[in-house]
Amino acid sequence: MSPPPTTAQRSVGVIVCAGDYPRMVIEGAHRAGMRVVGVGMRGAADRHTASMCDEYRAFRIGQVEAPLEYLRTHGISEVILAGQIKPACLFTLRPDATARRLLAQLPRRHAHSIFGSACAEAEKYGIRVLPATTFMQDHMPGEGHLAGPSPTPQQEADALFGMGMARRIAELDIGQSIVVHDQRVLCVEGFKGTNECIRSGGGKPYPATLCKVTKPGHDMRFDVPCLGPATIRNCARANIRHVVFEADRTILFRRQEIEQLCRAEGITLQALPCPTTESCTLPATKDDAAYATELAGCLARLGIGASAAVCGGVVIAVEDCEGPLKCIRRTAAYMRRMRLQRMLSWLLGIIFRQPTAPRDPIILRTAPGTELPPEAVRAAERAGIQLG
Repeated sequence: MSPPPTTAQRSVGVIVCAGDYPRMVIEGAHRAGMRVVGVGMRGAADRHTASMCDEYRAFRIGQVEAPLEYLRTHGISEVILAGQIKPACLFTLRPDATARRLLAQLPRRHAHSIFGSACAEAEKYGIRVLPATTFMQDHMPGEGHLAGPSPTPQQEADALFGMGMARRIAELDIGQSIVVHDQRVLCVEGFKGTNECIRSGGGKPYPATLCKVTKPGHDMRFDVPCLGPATIRNCARANIRHVVFEADRTILFRRQEIEQLCRAEGITLQALPCPTTESCTLPATKDDAAYATELAGCLARLGIGASAAVCGGVVIAVEDCEGPLKCIRRTAAYMRRMRLQRMLSWLLGIIFRQPTAPRDPIILRTAPGTELPPEAVRAAERAGIQLG
């Protein structure tokens, strides 16, 4: 983990997105005696966080050139990416010329490839992207039982199983979280994030465990795992009574409030090291059908499921122990929500005379040697999901 800048480096840039994260980074930078130049993402950054910056300007999500030029004119040589950009923005953003060039070069468009490409572009402007954990070390707990009841033997077993399985899922660029019970995977985080995974995997008559990790070689400049009070509340509603995250690599927002919620709801909160697992990477490809097939094969070998839905190199949802219908329902829910957003993006492209690339279809494939049952085929066809 890289140390924070020294106070001799009087200014630091912060890319301000949604949530508590940017506020905590800015507060940490000010405590270190730094001047903060903020670059806000419209629709993500809030006004209060913006007012904390010494200099601030908002830009449209999808712009690359103008924000980097703004930082350079303010003498910024180091910047921190802080906060959340909703994953749906990857499909509805209006990229500038540089962003379109960067996206065209990517074999798969997920958070690591997109932000990694943006970080490389920033270096061309003489701007180094610092780890997102800079100024946040006090908010990253080490190994231990942090709050709530002590873990039961079954929870300990589920945590060991779940952390290892989550590590493999993260390495496949699917997501960072899974829900497990009795050493079975109830749900894998997909495109819509952790809270949707909690809702889809929880709600059972028996309590479950949520596991959250980083992937091997995780780029700590962006997409750092985080937990906040909202996650704990969602777990309580979904009958998830055990939350396990990777020690020393996960940021807790409002830790005192989290611990109070865990005690009140009877949720065990635990930080554990991530176990070493066998490599589970996939070859890079721009072909969604081939990618979905390879991914489904990996899931089948792991004993999780045998189907995966992909769009534009991004994993929308994957099958778990409840079968392919659940994967299709999760994908269909995403499609319904995205239709209006995609239409709005298309109209804005016409109004502002900015070209918009054709939208990729969502493709679902199964592992070699497996087939979807007839009811799953019908459900996918009704949802407009392309099958092999």
